[in-house]
Amino acid sequence: SIMFDYANLDRPIVVHADDWETYRTTRGVYFDLMAEAPGRVARTQEELTEILTSGAWRDETATKARTAFRRRFCEFDDGRAAERVVRRVFLGEPEEALPPVLPLEERSPAPTPEELQG
Repeated sequence: SIMFDYANLDRPIVVHADDWETYRTTRGVYFDLMAEAPGRVARTQEELTEILTSGAWRDETATKARTAFRRRFCEFDDGRAAERVVRRVFLGEPEEALPPVLPLEERSPAPTPEELQG
């Protein structure tokens, strides 16, 4: 579940899903991680090693997957989602009085360590 929170940083994500079938069967899932992953997916230790050593974790395919994942799952996570819920649900404020959702393209995620050193 941390991938949903981490996706808001718009940084590469690698999923190690060596137990995907068991997890899906015993815990249940809301979507097919293999079809809609937020980046590269490794099913074995060898695949994980290859993804990390080859740089595939940050290639164009991984970036496209992360972008699609963010569009699907991070639309309202702009830093003010909880405020909107509290104001609307608990305080009864009208929807038009709530802060607008900042589009993904206009958000500035926290800088990477490389950006901070740069």
